[in-house]
Amino acid sequence: MPAELFARRPLDEVPGGCRSIVPAPPSGWTHVPLGEWELRDGAGFGDCHPHEELNYVLEGLLVVECDGGRVEAGRRDVIRVPAGRPAYYSAPTYARMVFIYGANPDGLPTTTFTTRPC
Repeated sequence: MPAELFARRPLDEVPGGCRSIVPAPPSGWTHVPLGEWELRDGAGFGDCHPHEELNYVLEGLLVVECDGGRVEAGRRDVIRVPAGRPAYYSAPTYARMVFIYGANPDGLPTTTFTTRPC
């Protein structure tokens, strides 16, 4: 299989502050999906993925609440959220991250929510 290029697209051109770099097909995947996202002005949201998720912080401060715990990550820190665990993500002022998803070969859906799970 040859190498594959995923051309850049500025984050500010993408609605919602999240862009896929290496896409995760809805039908499922065994490769490693990758994307960039950001939170601004105290924004937050929750989700529960059927796969593991890693978030590498490029700028700012990311706060993740999961299973009754709270983790804060700054520039160059990584937060791992286990598969199947609801997590709430927020940024006091601003955070920009790269996400990496684990495998999801069956294409199981992600659940999103707006209130904290705790």
